[in-house]
Amino acid sequence: MILKQVYNYKIFGLLFLLIFATACKNEEEKQQTFIGGQVVNPVEDFITIYQGDQLLDTIFLAEDGTFSYNFPEGSNGLFTFRHSPESQLFYLEEGDSLMLRVNTVEFDESLMYSAEGADKNNFLMEMYLLNEKNNDLIFSYYKIDPKDFAKKTDSIKKIRTERLENLESKNSFSNDFKNLADKIIQYEYYDLRERYSFLVNKYLRDYQNEFPEDFFDYRKNVDFNDQELQNNYTYQRFLDNYLKNRSIEYCIEKELERDCYSLNNLKNLERRLKIADSIFTLDRLKYRFISRFARKEIIFSENEAQITASLELINTFDLPKDRYRELQMLAEIQQSYFVGTSITDKKIVNSALEKITFQQVINKPSILFTWSMYSKDHHKVQHEKINELRNRYPDIDFIGVNIDQGETVLWKKTIDNFDYDQRFEYQIRDRDIETSYYRNYLSKLFFVDENGVLTQGQVEFNDANLEQQILEFLNQ
Repeated sequence: MILKQVYNYKIFGLLFLLIFATACKNEEEKQQTFIGGQVVNPVEDFITIYQGDQLLDTIFLAEDGTFSYNFPEGSNGLFTFRHSPESQLFYLEEGDSLMLRVNTVEFDESLMYSAEGADKNNFLMEMYLLNEKNNDLIFSYYKIDPKDFAKKTDSIKKIRTERLENLESKNSFSNDFKNLADKIIQYEYYDLRERYSFLVNKYLRDYQNEFPEDFFDYRKNVDFNDQELQNNYTYQRFLDNYLKNRSIEYCIEKELERDCYSLNNLKNLERRLKIADSIFTLDRLKYRFISRFARKEIIFSENEAQITASLELINTFDLPKDRYRELQMLAEIQQSYFVGTSITDKKIVNSALEKITFQQVINKPSILFTWSMYSKDHHKVQHEKINELRNRYPDIDFIGVNIDQGETVLWKKTIDNFDYDQRFEYQIRDRDIETSYYRNYLSKLFFVDENGVLTQGQVEFNDANLEQQILEFLNQ
């Protein structure tokens, strides 16, 4: 829970009152919409505030990590607070004041709010952390039958709703906030059912005909173009899982492929592209999903013919020209990662900050995984899994490649903070390619022989058959 972190509230409150007192206008004047607080262990000397994709302002931190900011008149809704490499959404209504304190060592877990507006944001933060734990919840319950799982999701939604109603009775939330919070609860509920149905249909097919008739009735209530929620994590994850399931259902119904559950199959990605194009009318939402599936099409292309076909399809979706050019650039990059190509000349930095190439690193069968400081939960899970594999397969070097090139100091601090094995940690060094392109490879693993030649580049980190493919790699 968000409140599990313990702080000295009296000192904390006094600090914020001082900041607040100096930042607010005279009581007789109209109250400003305000945020202030403190970043503990800052990694930069500023934070940034966004609304949607629009940068509102850059706020510099004082020496003790404190900051304050008055929003423009009329500001209202969901905003993003960013202190690289972390970010989090928060909610403000005009006239709200909000104080926050966050420790960068455990960003999400330590983030807490005080002052007016705190109860709304602490609830949203609590929801976010609970949603993050839904991965564990799903894997704990997906083997129960559909009727029992339906009851489980109903129970979860009821608990969330009662929590919101209890807070509302004490704080008199506005209708706008209640509607927002209720929608987040609803989409968490929808997402749990989408994720469950995928796992059941793929792994427990005996249950396929046991879904209650009304199990998917919520799909009738989905707003695929919610302007307010389009940057919300829970909403985006639901949409992603919905599109995945729709593609699979269509494949099964039409008997299009032998394995309809191969999510990186180019035909599967093509279906998701077309469904996204048909249901989204918000440009930002549509381009986000179309661009994402298009990038996956490209990075899972195994030859030039597949890349050419993918680009031709993508060109039919009327993407902005700059986005299409980015995909063309990604296609050029992917050609250097086809099976049979050598990576020995790729430039990297080691943990001693020496500039080297992979030729100086690879001398036995190796598996490379990429990670980013800007995906903290992802890289923590990656390294935990890699450590297990490293112990089981000592004949393979498992090599971590950080993609945040140019941010060497922050990268070094990150591997120190998380105690990653520095013998196997490197950072990419390629001025010709922007870091954003490498983010497309965060889910992939690259199998490389002792000569630095790629033998497999289509394996994903969460592949259910990963260890079977590792054994096949060892026996080549």
